[in-house]
Amino acid sequence: MAGRLQRTLTKVRADSGFEDATCIASRAGDNEVYGSEDEAENQEAQTASRLAGAASTGGKKNGIRLLDVASLSVEGSQGHVNEDRCVVASNERFHLFAVMDGHGGSWAGDFLVDELLKTLDEVYDDGFDHAKLAKAMEELDRTFCAMAMRKLDTSGACLLAVLLYVDPNTGTPQKIVLNVGDCRAIVREAPESATAGDASKERAPPSTAGRAFALSEDHCAGNMKERMRALRSGAYIQNNRIAGVLEPFRTIGDIDVKGPDMKNWVIPTPEIRQSELLVGRSTFVIATDGVWTVLNNNRTMALAVKELGANGARPSAESAAQAIVKEAREFGSCDDVTVIVVSV
Repeated sequence: MAGRLQRTLTKVRADSGFEDATCIASRAGDNEVYGSEDEAENQEAQTASRLAGAASTGGKKNGIRLLDVASLSVEGSQGHVNEDRCVVASNERFHLFAVMDGHGGSWAGDFLVDELLKTLDEVYDDGFDHAKLAKAMEELDRTFCAMAMRKLDTSGACLLAVLLYVDPNTGTPQKIVLNVGDCRAIVREAPESATAGDASKERAPPSTAGRAFALSEDHCAGNMKERMRALRSGAYIQNNRIAGVLEPFRTIGDIDVKGPDMKNWVIPTPEIRQSELLVGRSTFVIATDGVWTVLNNNRTMALAVKELGANGARPSAESAAQAIVKEAREFGSCDDVTVIVVSV
C-alpha cells in the first residue's frame, strides 16, 4: 500500500497527566513519501506498534485495559494530499478513538486533531452528559467557522469519535459514539462463554462467534431520517448532495453551505449513542467512508476478526487495519482511507 502515510506523534505531558498518541495523516506541507511498497509497509508496522504501546499505557490509568489498537491512513488517488486525520489518545478518565474525513482541504481536520481531546476532557464530569457533548461540538464548529470566514477557507470534515470509560457512579464500563457525517464505527461483541476461563488466555485469538453491528448511522441522502431533516430546513438536494455540492449532511466547517440563507441545511450536531462496554469481548472498527463505500459492516468485521486471530496467541490490530485498507483498495475505493482497530 504505497502512498503518503500517517505520521505518529507521541506526547507525554507531565503537567496534565495525559499520555496520548495522536496520528496525523499527512499534514499539508509536511508530507513524506516512501519510495517503495516494502518501505511503506515497514512504516505502517512501526506506526501501529507505537500506537498500541501508548494506548496500553493509558489503559492502566482509567480502568479499561486495551488488548490491542492500531491505526492506518492511506492517501487516495483523487489528486490531492490525504485529508483524513485520526486521533488515538488515553488519559486517566477515558480512551478516545476518532477519525476525521476532511474535504475541500485539510484545515478542518487539523483543527479537530488539535482541539478534540481538550474539548472532551473539559466536558467530562464523572461521565459524559449528552447535551453538553452536543453543545461542545457545536461550539467547536462555530469557532472553526469564524476562523474559516476570516481566511475564506471552505474546508470541512466529518467526525466519528468513540469514547471508552468507566462510569464512576456505577463502576460500569461504557462506550459512547459521537457521529457527525458519514464516517462509521462498528463493533463485534463476543459471547461471554467465548472469553470465560483461565486469565492467562486473555490474549487468545477471538472467537468467531458473536454479533457485529453498527454503532452509528451515516448522515447522507441514503439516511431517510437525515434527508427529511435537511428538507425541513429548506435545503435542496441534487444528486444526493446538499445544494448539489456536499455529500455528508452533518460536518464541522463547510462555511459555503452554512450561510444565513442556508441555516441548518448542514449541521454540526453529533448523533450520540451510549451503551455498556463488554470488556474483554469487544472489537471495534472505526473508519472513514473510503472503507464504507465499498465494504459492508459484516465483511469489514470479518477481515478484522480473521487478522486478530491470525497470529496465534498474539492478536494483531495492525494486520487487521492493513487487511481492511487493502481490501477497500481492491474493491475500487479511490478515496483517502483511515482505519482504527481496537480490541478491548
